[in-house]
Amino acid sequence: MIYDTFHGPFGYPPYFAAQAEKRQIRRTANQVSWTVIFCGGLIFLLTQAAVFFLRAVGYSYNRRFSEFSGIPPALYYLLTCAVYALGIAAPALLYFALKRIPLQVGLPFRRNRAADTAALVFFGCMVCLLANYPAEWVSTLIERAGFNGVIPETPLSDDPLVLTFYGIETVVVPPLVEELMFRGVVLQSLRRFGDGFAVLASSLIFGMMHGNFPQTVFAFFAGLAMGFAAVQADSLLPSILIHFINNLVSFALQLTNRYWGDAAVSTISEIVSAALLILGMLALVYLVRRRGFRYRQNRGGTVLTLSGKMAALFSNPGTVIFTLLFLTLSVSVLQGG
Repeated sequence: MIYDTFHGPFGYPPYFAAQAEKRQIRRTANQVSWTVIFCGGLIFLLTQAAVFFLRAVGYSYNRRFSEFSGIPPALYYLLTCAVYALGIAAPALLYFALKRIPLQVGLPFRRNRAADTAALVFFGCMVCLLANYPAEWVSTLIERAGFNGVIPETPLSDDPLVLTFYGIETVVVPPLVEELMFRGVVLQSLRRFGDGFAVLASSLIFGMMHGNFPQTVFAFFAGLAMGFAAVQADSLLPSILIHFINNLVSFALQLTNRYWGDAAVSTISEIVSAALLILGMLALVYLVRRRGFRYRQNRGGTVLTLSGKMAALFSNPGTVIFTLLFLTLSVSVLQGG
């Protein structure tokens, strides 16, 4: 005897559809999580290979450059820049190749109106600015608990070449390779389960990649803004620009503090913050008024609730191990106050 479900012959009953979707989310999340873990491992191996190569060609540890791992500062930043770029870009491109995902699908760059792109960028920059507040609250809670979660400052010198390489490493490379990974590999792989879920999940993974609690909070909210922009524009260009501007402001303030002190940093920070808030609010008004642009999203035709999708996201070996690595690293950087 053949029993028809209430769906008739036109699809799975809800239970089986939900179970199938859970398996698909677990599989996809497992794959992207292992890809991100591979990035960290590859960066470590490339760093060790670079050290071995320098020793082989005659570079010995120089105490004068102890802050720069014993090598000249310009060479230090040139190598770290190259290692970071290759360590993230190579696994991302390998993922697309193994999954046979065309680059135009995994790395969308749809053409949009300049005004739409600018509005998304300024709105995203405003969100990044506001994300500093919850990050500072987390830092305060850590300090009240008797710990110091401050990451040691990056060593610098006044050599223009060193500053140039450092600027490339902090301002140019991360927006390109991190967007390739997190708004490319992670976000685009998860979009078939709904854009809202994909933005949230990719932001969580992006935040945890930073390896300390305050920066994780900041990066999570920044990731929401960049993911929203990438989805709304169906292009990585707005998210790359948001990332670039955020890092550029941070770099500029760091140099201002180095050469002109705290007073100059405070003044410039207030001016930049006011400008980003005004531009961000104007951008928000523009985006809300353009209703078609505002509501453009793919809901994925899924049957799981958001909570069900999030449970599937974290119930696979790759994401579990990635989360444990994040917690281990974040706790390890805490120091007694």
